[in-house]
Amino acid sequence: MTGTAPASGPQSLSLVDILLATYNGARHLAEQLDSLLAQTHQDFRLLVSDDGSNDATLDILNRYHPRFGGRMRLVPHAAAGQGVVRNFENLMAASLQDGVAAWVAFCDQDDVWLPGKIATCLARLQGLQAQVGAGVPCAVHCDLTVVDGALQCVHPSFVRHQHYDPARCSAEQMLSVNQVTGCALMVNRALLALALPMPQAVVMHDWWCALLAGSGRRQFVDEPLILYRQHGANQLGAKGRSLPDRLARLLRDAPGVLHRVRWLGRATQAQSRALCQRLRERGLDDGYVASYLAWRERSVWQRLAGYRRYFTGPELDRCSRLLLW
Repeated sequence: MTGTAPASGPQSLSLVDILLATYNGARHLAEQLDSLLAQTHQDFRLLVSDDGSNDATLDILNRYHPRFGGRMRLVPHAAAGQGVVRNFENLMAASLQDGVAAWVAFCDQDDVWLPGKIATCLARLQGLQAQVGAGVPCAVHCDLTVVDGALQCVHPSFVRHQHYDPARCSAEQMLSVNQVTGCALMVNRALLALALPMPQAVVMHDWWCALLAGSGRRQFVDEPLILYRQHGANQLGAKGRSLPDRLARLLRDAPGVLHRVRWLGRATQAQSRALCQRLRERGLDDGYVASYLAWRERSVWQRLAGYRRYFTGPELDRCSRLLLW
């Protein structure tokens, strides 16, 4: 595979850069690559950044390289070993610097994209940008079908499995809860430019992009276009969110659950501060973020009146955040 992306050239209005971050993904990678080759929209480049795999991941990529007809490129990763966020940041920077593709889609190594995934998301994103202009950060994301390791259906809709409502989730609520799944996300170049460089406080790359879309436009495609594989080693995954599932996790590891909830509370504040600073630096409105941060500094009783404005999801989730954050 070529070591670097080609030099900057004229921007293509149909070319999509697919950003594939890999790490020891040999078990399922071939199925994902096959699904990319089966896409109805084939005007794409596959940019791959590996985080230091020691299995057969690179062998598989080399084997598939000829099948992509020169469209697969391995992006050198000087900071390999620092995790998924920096791995994707490496890809984002390569696409932005190259300046050829007008659109960027994020890709995980263990899923399967249905044939119309790129075409459907691209059409929505092009329509969204046409409404507001190329200089406005825009993002489109779709639903997913939750499947097991053998691609058998666990739930037909990830967002319903998680009790999410991304179409109605406001920019304010997104500050506390990410309802945008990275592998389902496609963004325009304006959002990509706004996202980089990613601050250290970023929790996940997809969440950061979703937050930045709050300064522009975000649209949810209520159609599952990906088989979202759950195999026990997912970076995040689709945990059961029913009351029995939650009680079971609490009984198994109550200290661990409480630790994670409190950690997320601190992390969301730090990420929101980074967002506020980025918006100010780029001359964008940061008022709603500043208001949220001021609200988070108040006592529980002072926050009680506004917690539904900022916290979305089941009431148990909202109350947990109110009491533990």
